[in-house]
This record gives sequence, structure tokens and C-alpha cells, in this order.
Amino acid sequence: MRTITALIFINLWGYHAFSQINQSASSAILHELYKLKNPTRILYVAAHPDDENTRMISWLANGVGCETAYLSLTRGDGGQNLIGEELGAKLGVLRTQELMQARNIDGGRQYFSRAVDFGYSKSAGETLEKWGEEKVLHDVVLMIRKFRPDVIITRFPPDARGGHGHHTASAVLAVKAFEKAGDESVFPEQLQHVKTWKAKRIYWNTSIWWGEPLDSLSRTDDRYLKVDVGAYNPILGVNYNELASLSRTQHKSQGFGVSVKRGRSPEYLYYLAGDKAKADLFEDLGQSWSRHGFKEGDGMLQMIIDNFDPADPSASVEALFKLKNEAEKINDPVQQSYFRQKLEEIILSCIGWHAELLGSGQYIQDAGNVELNLEVLVRSGIPITLKEVGIGGRKKSINTSLAENVIHKESLSFIAEDQKNAFSQPYWLEKPYTNLFEVGDIKKIGKPENDSRIKAELSISIAGNEMKTEVAATYKYSDRVKGEIITPVFITPKAIVNPLVKNLVFVKKEMQQLPLEIRFLGNGTVQLKFSSPDNTWEIEPKELLIDPQGKATVNITLQVTPLAVKNDRSKLTVLLDDEQALALTEIEYEHIDKRLVFEPAEVKLIKLNLQKRGSDIGYIPGAGDEVAQAIEQLGYQVDILDEEKIRKSDLSKYHTIIAGIRAYNTESWLPGVKDVLMEYVKNGGNYIVQYNTLSRDLLSQDIGPYPFQISRERVTEEDAEAEFLLPDHPVLNEPNKLSKEDFENWVQERGLYFAGSWDDTYEAPIGWHDKGENSRNGSLIIAHHGKGAFMYTGISFFRELPAGVPGAFRLLANLLSYENPASYEQQ
Repeated sequence: MRTITALIFINLWGYHAFSQINQSASSAILHELYKLKNPTRILYVAAHPDDENTRMISWLANGVGCETAYLSLTRGDGGQNLIGEELGAKLGVLRTQELMQARNIDGGRQYFSRAVDFGYSKSAGETLEKWGEEKVLHDVVLMIRKFRPDVIITRFPPDARGGHGHHTASAVLAVKAFEKAGDESVFPEQLQHVKTWKAKRIYWNTSIWWGEPLDSLSRTDDRYLKVDVGAYNPILGVNYNELASLSRTQHKSQGFGVSVKRGRSPEYLYYLAGDKAKADLFEDLGQSWSRHGFKEGDGMLQMIIDNFDPADPSASVEALFKLKNEAEKINDPVQQSYFRQKLEEIILSCIGWHAELLGSGQYIQDAGNVELNLEVLVRSGIPITLKEVGIGGRKKSINTSLAENVIHKESLSFIAEDQKNAFSQPYWLEKPYTNLFEVGDIKKIGKPENDSRIKAELSISIAGNEMKTEVAATYKYSDRVKGEIITPVFITPKAIVNPLVKNLVFVKKEMQQLPLEIRFLGNGTVQLKFSSPDNTWEIEPKELLIDPQGKATVNITLQVTPLAVKNDRSKLTVLLDDEQALALTEIEYEHIDKRLVFEPAEVKLIKLNLQKRGSDIGYIPGAGDEVAQAIEQLGYQVDILDEEKIRKSDLSKYHTIIAGIRAYNTESWLPGVKDVLMEYVKNGGNYIVQYNTLSRDLLSQDIGPYPFQISRERVTEEDAEAEFLLPDHPVLNEPNKLSKEDFENWVQERGLYFAGSWDDTYEAPIGWHDKGENSRNGSLIIAHHGKGAFMYTGISFFRELPAGVPGAFRLLANLLSYENPASYEQQ
């Protein structure tokens, strides 16, 4: 149940489906007018979604009234996911949306560089080498020149104290960009689009994380500043740290939900470069429009605020238009554009403006006639005329007076031929990439997401003043529980092909069935062709002509047979009407706006020389992974286990039970069944626990039969050499004899959250390390208990198996097949 405070917040700020509700509230209008008094700009820089200090952003944007932006160098693609199975690029899309919702709450803007989150990095040097330092520096300089901040604030220090290499690199790049953005000789090609810019100062938003006595330092060391970000805003009815708590909680995929904080909240800033502030971060900045040659604008804006009538916001419209016209005197083009745009938004709020461009469905295709319905509502008595609507290169003359509180409707249509192959794919995923997204258009660099491809431009007259505004196409429907749900209108192919498995794993020369779902988003038949790039696979049928006959989906099954059995990887590709067929993932959660990700419709074909023991496996789901599906691909019967099944079922049927990633972070009941699981092990079963994070939500470290401690140790170099510490150990030899070849072609990392210390009862058969470090031996620890065995592993099976890494399958098969010698010695 939402609290009253949360309801007030939703009404003022807009939230998901509520984004168009109460945006015209008088308190929100007045708040925006107060913010507009201050032209100061602040750019906050860090590495990932959730790195930003939402307390600082909320205070800067709402308390001080600065135009505040967060530049996240990455989209968080390399992280984990607490709420679903999206990883990699799809997780990046999810986390991008979480940032967008956070900014909707705390009032900041959002930007990104092209850098890819390639996973945990232990040094800034490694990070900058992988990204290409000059390329990401280019992006940070570009964003400084575009946004033109007065002050830059980093979340991390530009040295090893930043910990994660991405963190340190973000500060290093921010300091370098601060120095270089004002230099015409640096990235001169940018100057065709932007002008050079020199910020006044750059500070580090330090924290008690780094163990310094910040309160005393802020009183005695002039490099430190202290600010209170927890003040109360009576217009909004919330504290700034209250907003920040709600903003922070949007990072749900990372488990960053927090309790709402209120009251005084100190933050500290440490001087890095530029003009050092003596006592105030904003000193010598000129926090009025006089700074930009518009002295009279300060007085006009203050008069509008003084005369603002909450019962009749439209009474301010005439004065707002006069101010907008006078704003041509602002001598900074970026600031002038910002000031006039904000005034237009405020004017629309003052007249109670509400416009929707509605599609009949949420998907349209890349060619043909598109029908849309425009609905416009004004809730003000002043004369307003809808003059013209432009969409898709067409213009429609309207010239209709809009009656107060009466919805005006217009039917619109346009030909979508110019959208050919411009599917609603996030722009940064349009081209293949490795550690840097390939974005060729400099105008797109920094953008948080795509501009709407389907939108209408409305020309309106408000009390004789001409203005234009845009409205993007949406689709809305009603859910009996959730109420009204609004999504964008997406451009898609007429059909998509979703393989129902990512990998087909062959351990024998036997045919396997590959299920495919053909989803029809448009009309007409489709021809599908199936092939592999070599001659070692037989695929039947090789092509199909499918008429959906009114069905939304058609399921088909292919028969795939290997012509030889050895360690080998290939792929099955699908053509749809002689073009690459696309698979579709819908990123859809209640706390974000829906987004789509397209990728080639392909299935990895993996031939393995692999043996296994046992037939039944129990799987305890955790935060979400695809390991259970991969185990099924090895030929096991996998049963999903919950608390009731563990307590009441006969577990002896399972050769092995395995807990999914972060299960001891997410499943509150799991520590309570330890005795049951240990009894299962004692009687001859194997229990494998995959990694859990050492965080505040770790439910227990009392997981195994003997003590061990989870640590933050990890090996981030995916090609780090695997050292067989116990070369004769069964897990390295039975039923598959492993070699160094099995540890080739891994992706992103070797593993994370290794065991850091353990009882002497445990054995650690594998060690590896990143360059320059000591061996990390806790990635797999094994202890015998009674007739069975317990294992904890931080090895990243959740990444390697979906990527189709053969050696990861062979290693996992050995773990699943493991037999404690006592189990058969006592038989």
C-alpha cells in the first residue's frame, strides 16, 4: 500500500502510467517557476546506473534549482539482475529505463557515453584500455560541450580508492574532460555541432565510504565543502532526500530499494580542479539571468511568481508569453533554448493541456498506412485554437477552437514508408559492438534513448500567441487490476521468430527437436528458410511457407541432427522473406516504460564429447538465470524446487540439487531448510550453491555443512589461466577428463564472489587470477558430508552456459555427476 507521501509525490512528478496525470498541478507549476530562476548547470559523472547520488541530484535540481544532469558512462550491461533473466544488452536496456524513472522523480536529466559495461574491472588502466580512452574521453568532452555545466561533480575519486576500475575511470575521464573541453584543438570535429566550454570547477562527492572524518575536515580543510541535502520543500511537501529515496528505489534490478529518508542529510565535496570555492559550491557563478544578458528576465520571472494564482494558473499565461518573447535577449543559445522550452512547458501546464496520439495497437510495421487518433483537452477558459497538425511529412489544417474541458478528436494517417527497417531498436544496439557501442551519428551520442519515431507536431494559438508542441504516439489499454496501462507505439517487422531455446547441446549423434515460435505482428504469409554455415548439421525442413490464418502465433518444430560428435560450435540461422529474421524480447516491468530489443533469430548448435551420471536434478531458482535450461540440454530431467517440495518430497531421487545464482540473497525461506538439505547430502546427494553477493540482503553465510565465508574475490579476465590445484581430483577427471582447452573462449569473467576462507574439510581444486594478483582459489570448494558432497561455486556458469561455452558444460557435467567415494565404498 502506498503511503500518503508517495501519493503526493506521484501526483506531482508523474510516474509510469501516471506520467500525464496532474502534471498541471499548481504546486508543480510554481515549483518549476522557482527552479527557472537559476540558470546554473551541474553535471554529475559516474560509471553505472545506480552509481549516482540521488540525494545530491534531488537537492541540486529541486532545492537549488540547478539544471542537473547525470552522465553515466555505461548502461550497466555487465551487471547482475535481481528481478529477471535479462543480462548483457537487455539488462542495459532495463537499467537505462530504471535511470529514466529515477530522473523523472528527482528532476535530473540523463545522459550516457558509448562505453560498454564489460563486467567488473580491477583497475582504471584495464578499463580505459578496453574502452579506448580517447573514444570515451571524446564522449565526455562532447557532453560537457553540449550541456555546458558550470560545475562538474564526480561520484568517485580519480585514483585507486574508486575500487571498481570503471568507477575510477569515470573520475579520471571527468577531470581530463574538464581540462580539455575548452580547448579548440581537442576533438575539433565536434565544433561543427557544439562550441568549446570551460566549467568553473570540478569536485568529488566524497563519502564516509572512504573512511575520512568528513565533518571535521569540512571545518578545517578548505578543499572540503559541506552541504545539507535533506531540506524540506513546502511547495512539494517533501524533503529532498525523501525524493532521493524514491528515486534510488527505481534501481530494482540491482536490489537497491531503500527506506524513505527525511530530515537533515549532510553531503561532502572535495576539490579536484578549477576555481576552488571558499565556502559555497556556487560562488562566483552568477545565479541569475543577468549573467546571460537578461537582467529584466529576473524581475519578470519574480513578478510572475509573486502574482501566481494557484486557483487559476492560466492567469499567468499572458505574462509567461511576454517573458518568452523577451528571452530572445539571452546571449547564450543553449541557455536561451532551455529557458524558452521550459516556459512553453509551464504554459501548457497552466492551461491544463493534455494531448494523446493513440494507435490501435502497440505494434506497427515498417511500411503502409498508419491510422492514429489525436485527442486534445484543455482545462482553461482562455481562447485556444488547434491550428494545424503535422505527422509523417503530412500537414492537416484544423483551425478549431478548443472548448474548455471538452476532448477534441482528430483522425490522422500517414504512410510509414520512410520508416523502412527503422525498427524500435535502442539506437546503441543497431550495430555489433564489443567494448564500445558503435554509434555513427554524433547527434545521438549522449542521448539516453531513441527519440520517438512516430509523433505529431501541433500548432496552437493560446490567447493569440503562437506555439508548437509535439506528442508521441502511444497505445493504451485497461487491466482489471492495474488500471490504465500506456506503452509507446513500436515499429516492428510483420513477424518475428523466437527460438524457445538458445542452445541445442548434442552429446550423442541423435536428432533433437528445436521449437520455434513465429509471432505475427502484422498481416500476410511469411517464408522461412533454415540453415547452418557448415555441412556438419542436417536441418529439416529447410524451408516453410506459413499462413497464420488469423492466429497471433504459430509454433513449429525443426529436426536438427549432427553429422559428427566432437567439441564444436555452430549456429542455426533463420531467414524471413529472404532477410535475416529477428527475435524479440519485450523488456516489461511495472516500474519502467516498456522497451523492445531485437536480435538475429539464431540458435547455437553445440556438439560435445561429454559423459554424465544420474538422471534427475533439482533446481532452486534464485535471482534469475538460465542454468536450469542448460542442464536440461545435457539430458537431465530438471525439477524446480520450492520450500514445500524440499520439505515434503523425497529428495533422494535427485543425484544433485543446485541453487540458482543469489538464491541466498532472494529466497527468504532457504536458510530455514538447511537441515533438510544437509540430511539429503548426508544420505548421498550433492548440493551445489552458485554465487551469492556479499551484501546487506545476504540471508545467511551458514550454508554448508562446515564453515566458509563468501568474499568479494573474483577473476575478471575471462582468459585467466586455470590452474589445476588438485589435478587428480574427481571433479577434474570424472566422468569427463578436463584440460586447459575446456577453459578457452569463456566470456566476460571466470567468476565472482568466491569463497574467501573455508574450513580445512573443504577442497579447492581450481585456482586462477587476474594479472598481477595472487591465485584466487575459492571459485569452487567441495566438502564431503556423510555419503554426499556440498559445493559452493562462484564460477560464472550463468554467463558461460547461455553463451554456449563447451568447457563450461563439461565442467558443470562433472559437478552434477560428482560422487563422494564414501557413497559407493559403503554400498
